[in-house]
Amino acid sequence: MKFVAVVLALIISLAASGLPCPSAQANNNTAEVNLTANVVSPLSVTSNNATWITVSGATLNGRLDDMGSFEAVSVSFEWGTSPDALDRETDPKLKRRAGAFNARLPRLSPNTTYYFRAKAEGDGTIVYGDTLSFNTKRPFWWFWWFWWWRC
Repeated sequence: MKFVAVVLALIISLAASGLPCPSAQANNNTAEVNLTANVVSPLSVTSNNATWITVSGATLNGRLDDMGSFEAVSVSFEWGTSPDALDRETDPKLKRRAGAFNARLPRLSPNTTYYFRAKAEGDGTIVYGDTLSFNTKRPFWWFWWFWWWRC
């Protein structure tokens, strides 16, 4: 919308100054301007629900919806125990096509809420999916007994 307003302002100022409009044909006090614009599809990623949630791990899932104009995009997940501090990141994977991706998080604490979001990066352009959460499972009584005897 802003682009259209700028073009209109340019046409009006050229017409008011009496100068001919470039690539325009004046016909009965109207002007036709031919513009060509390259529409670039934006890079887009979605965070999907975590799966295979256990006492000590989970699989994070995401989808690279659109590669934009990039030939290759690096995808990963940012995660942590607070939605405001996603201070860890999975190893990035290089993708050359849109589609699903995932990463396994091992060695998590039991009965804990974790937050994560999908991340896609192409030539310095970074986009994120929504921040989602999951809870690791509560351990069975024998887990604590085994853990206590292990120490």
